[in-house]
Order: sequence, then structure tokens, then C-alpha cells
Amino acid sequence: MKKNLADIIENLYESKSTGLLTIIFASEKNLFKFYFKTGQIYYLSFGFKKGMQCLNEIISREPVSYNFIPQISVDITSNDIPSTEDIITTLRNMNKFINSEDSISFHSSDFQKIKDVIKIALIRQIGPIGSKITEKYIAEKWIPANPPSKNDLLNLVNLLKEEIEDPASRKEFLNEVNKFIGGL
Repeated sequence: MKKNLADIIENLYESKSTGLLTIIFASEKNLFKFYFKTGQIYYLSFGFKKGMQCLNEIISREPVSYNFIPQISVDITSNDIPSTEDIITTLRNMNKFINSEDSISFHSSDFQKIKDVIKIALIRQIGPIGSKITEKYIAEKWIPANPPSKNDLLNLVNLLKEEIEDPASRKEFLNEVNKFIGGL
């Protein structure tokens, strides 16, 4: 069964959902990410594009599947995006349909715990900026499966470790994270 992308977003808006809606497009490696807080879209990303630039990308692409992960959030906002109601109207006019049977809902309390461990480990090595860097990498550079697999988490850790210049600190970061998720 196909669903209009506007209907999916409207449902999250009306239910005042908080979390991350990802859209997979045909022939595209980057995920389109809508971040919701109590039903309002507050951040958009698509590869290296942010905010309003992202919405223009939907016009020329064909959505294949979507996934909503509750309670995922980032500490970044897009100041240049229209209201959620206007985004829904724009998407409805684009008439983009998506396969609904491919969607999965993942309750992410485990992912949130793992993300917090990774973030704290990075903060210990590079200071408070580690929190922002972790959120930025999750929002912009990390492309996990749904739900994120252990390999996806290891890929995130490998991305983040490059932010640590000191080899001893990098090793300490990897050891701390490895105690929690293993496999490093």
C-alpha cells in the first residue's frame, strides 16, 4: 500500500510525535531526515544540505521507504524552514507516494543509552564540544540501518574517533565505548 508523504508527516504532526523520520529515495545513498519535537519539524537534513535546501531536493526524487524512530533528537535547529503545516501543504502538492509496508517503528531507549555513552566518552576526550559533534555526525554523516545495527554503531564510533587528535585520548575513547558496545 502506498501512502502520501504529506499524510505520514501530518500523522506525526497531529499525534505530536517526537523523533526522527527518515526517507529513503530511489538511487540515493543519503537519507532525508525530518526531526520532530511534539509534532513540529525543527530540523531537516539531506546529505550536506540543511533546512530549506532539503525541501527542494524532494521534488526531483522518488521516495522508496520511510522509518520513524521515536525519541531521537538533535541539539540543532533549522531557522530557515517553513512551519510544519506549510511543509505538509508543500508535500501534498508534490504528490509524493511511499510504500508503507516498508516502514518500521523502533523504540529507541536502547539507542538513546548507547548514544549517550558514546557522547559522554567523546566529551571526556575533547570537552563539551563533543556533545555537539556527536549530534552533528548523527544528523549529517551517519547513515544507519533501521534499527541501527552494531556495525552501524561501530561506524559512528569510527567517524567520531577522527575528531580526537591525541592517539592516547583516541585509544581511551575507543576503550570506554568498547566496554559498552564491544567489537572495537
